[in-house]
Amino acid sequence: MKLLLIQAVWIIMTQAQATGKELIETLKFKPDLITKASIIREHEELNDNFHQPNNREGLTQLAYITPWNNKGYSLAEKTAHKLTHVSPVWFQAKASKVDGKLITCKIEGSHDIDRDWLERLREKNEKIKIVPRILFDGWSADDMKDLLMNSQLSRSCFVDIANFYSRNQFEGAIVEIYMQALISVQSLQIKEFVIESMQDLSKQFKKLHMELILTVPAPLEWNNQPNNLVTPDEFKKLTEVSDFVQIMTYDYHGNKPAGVAPYDWFENCVFYLGTGPKTLAGLNYYGYEFSKGKMEAVTSDRYLKVLKSDQTTLSFDETSMEHKLKTPTSVIYYPTLTSLELRINMAHRYEMGIAIWDYGQGLDYFSNLLI
Repeated sequence: MKLLLIQAVWIIMTQAQATGKELIETLKFKPDLITKASIIREHEELNDNFHQPNNREGLTQLAYITPWNNKGYSLAEKTAHKLTHVSPVWFQAKASKVDGKLITCKIEGSHDIDRDWLERLREKNEKIKIVPRILFDGWSADDMKDLLMNSQLSRSCFVDIANFYSRNQFEGAIVEIYMQALISVQSLQIKEFVIESMQDLSKQFKKLHMELILTVPAPLEWNNQPNNLVTPDEFKKLTEVSDFVQIMTYDYHGNKPAGVAPYDWFENCVFYLGTGPKTLAGLNYYGYEFSKGKMEAVTSDRYLKVLKSDQTTLSFDETSMEHKLKTPTSVIYYPTLTSLELRINMAHRYEMGIAIWDYGQGLDYFSNLLI
């Protein structure tokens, strides 16, 4: 069975590679149009050339906004008419104990809520849905197991979260617990309990007429073999109990620098788990710098600074379908209009939505590609 799966993935991969040049031919922003000079000259320019206000039914375009990359706040305001969902990364669910015993969870981060900004977003787009992320953060293995295996405990926690979101007049939440549970417990067996718990969480959100969005890790290793972190069956169960499930199709880890989310791997990940309107493909607005075995995240400020150096050269990597910037001591893979247009087109082809991590890490004109 595993051999057949690998063979199927290989067929998909080779077909994708075979059509790579054809895909590039369909682009408005072909690789050779992206130069160091064009990026420096145009990266702050905003336009609505791709925007189709009368053809957005069923479309999901979600942007994460983080306090530590806060230029995303202003960009979200400027482009609110294109976004269907905005997820400010404000909240954490922490274990709440009495005498060392878990009793429920407490919600931290409410001090980050920016109500004036939310009001401005809604003025720009009355249909926009505010779905702040809540991260199950800092849970020990025992506490996480208690939460997921004790229905009374989990219900208490989930009711508190749902009521908190409703009280603050949000349209829903992005809940990050799936991977956090695996990391805390260090066992794949916990997945079954996470999925069962999400059914209960979903009920609490539906009662209050709010959306629930879940996240899962990329399902394939660098060599396109399943990593067993999430299977197609588990993904299907999660989509059945939620409004959307986002696949984190970035942070590719290969045996050598090969991009942030190589195109074929990206496509294989979503094809393996399942495409369609309930699937959100993760789209990175950040890059990585690879140097002497080290890897560091790169945001727009760092990228522009390095881009302006006479000692750097920009080229298009046809294997990953990403541009790379070579310096005397490193190579930087960072998104461009070409790489993003390719992946957004793929999402449209498979009738998926996109989830951008995160809006404040990218160049402003990336948002011109949103429809």
